Amino acid sequence: MTQTGAVILSAVMVTLYTVAGGMVSVAYTDVVQASIGWLGCVTLAYYMIANATPAPPPSIGFPDYVYPDQETCDLYDGVPCNNYPDQCCYNAEKHCPSEDNCVTDNGAYPIGDMRVFPDQMTNAHSLYPFPNAIFWDWATIFVLGFGNLAALDFQARCMASKSPSVATIGCAIAGCLTFFVGIPFAYLGSITRVDYGPDSARAAFETDSCHIALGLPTCALWLPDGSAVIKLLTNEAPAFLGGWALIGIV
Repeated sequence: MTQTGAVILSAVMVTLYTVAGGMVSVAYTDVVQASIGWLGCVTLAYYMIANATPAPPPSIGFPDYVYPDQETCDLYDGVPCNNYPDQCCYNAEKHCPSEDNCVTDNGAYPIGDMRVFPDQMTNAHSLYPFPNAIFWDWATIFVLGFGNLAALDFQARCMASKSPSVATIGCAIAGCLTFFVGIPFAYLGSITRVDYGPDSARAAFETDSCHIALGLPTCALWLPDGSAVIKLLTNEAPAFLGGWALIGIV
């Protein structure tokens, strides 16, 4: 069946059981669907958190890479740079004895990385030297948090409740479930950055696009992969858990 045919068939099925049973049929089928989906998302999230690759340490760099500070220089036994003798560079003799036997990375995390940056919602420079989407984060929270108060599905379920107290209790339970499911699942973003981010083997860059904030003689702009999360679920996660989580997202 084609994708278009599947969408049409699904729409017809949803319409039929909604017309047949009204909000009762929608609510009961939602309970089953949501329980399966949420359980899949949470199971995958906790599995990936427990088995995630550690976040990148300070970058070891590559031949002619300039280390950002003396601590990183000492960590990798850096040597004076050829073109900048007063700066510390990658030790090619130690880390790259031959062209096919080098220990390198993309140099994307000059001062190292962390799984979570606790102040990234209040400090615009917390992800330095990478841009921090602090404005978009708060805008999204505001739009979803307050905009969804008028959402049709939310209003319909509250109005169809047996009593105001049932609606209130249902909203409170839903809020708790949102934290229980949403927070662990949000960690997949950090895990995706480790596996598909700028310091991964899969990273792509725009050459000769050096940002002055880096203070490096050469650098390139990272080109994020818009399908990275999907690739994480289909390539890095166990097939069953990845598929289960995708069903939950849909």
